[in-house]
Amino acid sequence: MRRHTPNDMAARIFISYRTSDGMDKATALARDLGAVFGDDQVFIDKSDLRGGSVWRQEVDRALSERPVLLLLLTPLLLDATDDTGVLRITQPDDPVRRELTEALAAKAEIIPLLCDGLDAAPRTESLPAPFDQIGERTWRRLRAYDWQHDLQLLIADLRALGVQPRIATSTMPEPPRDRRTTWMMAGLAIIVAVLAVAFWQWNARTAAAAQAMRLGLTGDWAAQIESNPPFDLTFRQDGAKLELISAPVSIATLPEWQAYRQSWRERTGAALDRVVYRGEGTVRTDPGVPVSIDVAWRLESQPGGVGIDSGNLSATSSAPPGEGASAPPAAWQASMAGRLWSNADQADRAIKLERKARR
Repeated sequence: MRRHTPNDMAARIFISYRTSDGMDKATALARDLGAVFGDDQVFIDKSDLRGGSVWRQEVDRALSERPVLLLLLTPLLLDATDDTGVLRITQPDDPVRRELTEALAAKAEIIPLLCDGLDAAPRTESLPAPFDQIGERTWRRLRAYDWQHDLQLLIADLRALGVQPRIATSTMPEPPRDRRTTWMMAGLAIIVAVLAVAFWQWNARTAAAAQAMRLGLTGDWAAQIESNPPFDLTFRQDGAKLELISAPVSIATLPEWQAYRQSWRERTGAALDRVVYRGEGTVRTDPGVPVSIDVAWRLESQPGGVGIDSGNLSATSSAPPGEGASAPPAAWQASMAGRLWSNADQADRAIKLERKARR
């Protein structure tokens, strides 16, 4: 549970994001940065406001303290529109615009974070103020499939800017001097036991991982999202890294796509009958448990085309009935089940994956 930022201690990190497609990533980032720097040094809008407070006044107060502002650049941060089709970032009351404006006025440090769904930083010189100024900053990436790597780079940046990690202190009293030898021997025995268990676990994990990596997930799979018709996709595994690309997925007859297809035709003059999934992520293997995958995906009008949606795929392979953890990894990797999170819908759906027979 997050703690509210006390009035007598200014937050050193301020997370700015577009709620429509950045809330999940902002919440996860606040959690992980709070674990390193302390929750009281991380401000994430309404999550850190006391009941009855005026949120705009509290946000203004937090920004006046010159925190490091982390601007989460998601697909909708710059492209979101109101009901009349006007870009939100051009409107004075847009929360993201207000936060960036006040941070610049306070001469705060600003780190733009390029999130999933965007392959490159936008050309900021054509953006309205104050967004035309973010191109002068050094960008960082924040990707679901390489979260820990990107998080560690960001933590290093924050420390270089003077944000101090939380220091854990021990309250254990020092043992009496005449019993110190006994304590040392007991501690040494514990260390030896822990090292022995750790070595056994490492050895088992390494053997299981090596076997799983040799078998791999590379190949053709059939994917089905809830009750929609199945479609084909291909996994390419290289060690712990995983890439996916789907065959064109027909959406012409899917009811949930009809409104978007009509909007697409009005904007482009062309029909949108098929889309393609592309993604990158990781494969995880642990001894005695099925293989799991975590992939950040992007939905495009065609390979390398216009981005339509983005999200995350997490799935776990399953053993045949009755075999459980005793089944060989080859059996585990015949099918997978999991969830497909959509940033556009801010919701997830069940997905099933079945390996297609090798020819």
